[in-house]
Amino acid sequence: MTLVWFDVVRQFDWQGALRVALPSGVISSIVAIGWNSCRDRRDHRRERRNAALEVALSLEKYVRTCRAMMHRADWASKDTIRTNSGQPVHGVQVPDFTYPTVEWTLLDHKITSVLRDFPATVHYASEHVTTTWEFAPVPDVCDELAFQCAKLAKCALELSRLTRRKHGAAPWHPGAAEADLERELDEFVAARESRRKTMPEQPTSWNASVSPTCDRGALV
Repeated sequence: MTLVWFDVVRQFDWQGALRVALPSGVISSIVAIGWNSCRDRRDHRRERRNAALEVALSLEKYVRTCRAMMHRADWASKDTIRTNSGQPVHGVQVPDFTYPTVEWTLLDHKITSVLRDFPATVHYASEHVTTTWEFAPVPDVCDELAFQCAKLAKCALELSRLTRRKHGAAPWHPGAAEADLERELDEFVAARESRRKTMPEQPTSWNASVSPTCDRGALV
C-alpha cells in the first residue's frame, strides 16, 4: 500500500497544480485587498458626512437661537421704553456658540480652518455688545445686539451650507417656521446698515460695530 501511494505522489503533476493554485491565490488576494479598500473608503465617506452633518446641525441651531434673540431684543427695547426700567433687558445677550465633539481630521482642512474660527467671531461680537452698555442707551444697545445676532446668523447659515455641500451631506430643508429665515435676516441687516449710513456721527465709539463675516474666498 505504501508503494502504491508513493507512485501516486511521484506521478502527480505538482508543477501543473502550482501553476493553477498560485495565480488563483494571487487573484483572491487582489480581490480581498480591493474589497477591503472599497469598504474602507465607503466607511470614511460615511464618517465624513456624519461629522459634517453634526457641524451643520449645530450651526443651524445657532441660527435659530440668534433669530430668537433678535426678537427678544426688540421686545426688550420696546418694553424698556414703555416701563422706563432696565429689567426687560436681563438675559438679552449675544448667544454663546460651541461645536459638538467632532473629529476635525475627517473634514476638509480649508473648511475646518474657517469653521473653527467662527466661535472666536461670536466671542468678539459678544464683547463688542457688552462694551456698548457703557456708552449707549438701552434701546440702542438692543438694536446693536439684534444687528450682531443677524450677521452672526447669516454667517452660520453660510457655513452650514458650505459644510454640507463640500462633504456630500444632504442639503438643509427648512421647515415652515424657517421658510423666510434667510430673507428676514437679509432684510434686517440691509435696513440696519442703511439706517446707520443716515445716522449722525456719534461722539463715542459704540456705533462702530464689528462686522462678523464668513470669508469663504476660494472655499466656494
